[in-house]
Amino acid sequence: MWDDHTEHWKGLSVIVIRGHPIAVEYWPLLYRYGKQQQWQGTKNKWNDWRVIVERYRQGSPEQFWATFSVEGEHMKYTTIVQKLRDIRMSVDSRLAEQARREFGATFDACFTYRRGGQEYVMTKVSAIAKRYIELTGKGLA
Repeated sequence: MWDDHTEHWKGLSVIVIRGHPIAVEYWPLLYRYGKQQQWQGTKNKWNDWRVIVERYRQGSPEQFWATFSVEGEHMKYTTIVQKLRDIRMSVDSRLAEQARREFGATFDACFTYRRGGQEYVMTKVSAIAKRYIELTGKGLA
């Protein structure tokens, strides 16, 4: 249901246009086409599902549920989303620390962004982690 170009696609979706099921990954295009405000209300939920699907596909269903179960019971959606956020924040923090260590004196030159014609050094750990992966092509060592 998430995408239409992997073995997971079964040709089913809750949104169907002229007989064609629309994979979830394309929903932002549909929502934006209508009204931007409509997408703003749905964006967070869509992103949460994207993160869950991404994690689910990293291994087998058994591996996913081994991580997201407590005493044999599958965690609820909200608990899974929160656990994934916590994991992402932890990974981002470690990557940001790694970036600062590896880039040392060149960190301020490599980890910048522009806003309003001004250049700033990144402070947000998620942005630093993303840039670190872009620059080095690696995650945690």
